[in-house]
Amino acid sequence: MASLPNIAARPTRDQRREAILAIAHDVFLEHGFEGASMSQVAARLGGSKGTLYSYFDSKEALFEALVAESCAQRGPAMFDVNVGLPMVERLTAIARAYIELVGSEWSVRMLQVVAAEARRRPEVGRLFYDAGPGAAVLRLSAELDDFAAAGLLRLDDSRRAAETFGILCRGTLHLQRMLGQAPVPTPAVIEREAARAVAQFLRLYGID
Repeated sequence: MASLPNIAARPTRDQRREAILAIAHDVFLEHGFEGASMSQVAARLGGSKGTLYSYFDSKEALFEALVAESCAQRGPAMFDVNVGLPMVERLTAIARAYIELVGSEWSVRMLQVVAAEARRRPEVGRLFYDAGPGAAVLRLSAELDDFAAAGLLRLDDSRRAAETFGILCRGTLHLQRMLGQAPVPTPAVIEREAARAVAQFLRLYGID
């Protein structure tokens, strides 16, 4: 008697989609948007282009999904550290996580690929900003409002303050990383830059 197929071993549609995005991530970062192709993704996936197109109807749609989901997965992790600690420790933990993220090889390469494609399709740049930096600004501004309500910060515009915090965290290191002039930051460098950024932020917005 023939054995029944192992249904449980078959990947679900969600699992297949995740596998496609993981492979697309590598292809886009290796080749850039222009150099990447659906054929390359399908070949690495081990299936037909027809299967790939049943999930994403174009290379543009695949790239947009990759950008949105990559940012959604990585961004919130910045705020999962040292929740409930006093303000300075909390801001330092967020700064540390942010500097580590924007200095990572993934972040640098993804931003380079997005920036190149955004010249042709500005909506890709908007998607990246809204899902990544924009979402982080909104999340941080809400926390800064809470600190201000507790009498710990002096704020006129929490969103602008959150944007300033990000600028201070990036400093010149981020530009050096984007230009290939600095390596991935070590824990010691991240700690130093985080402490500097928070100290500067408190000089601007702290209560004397």
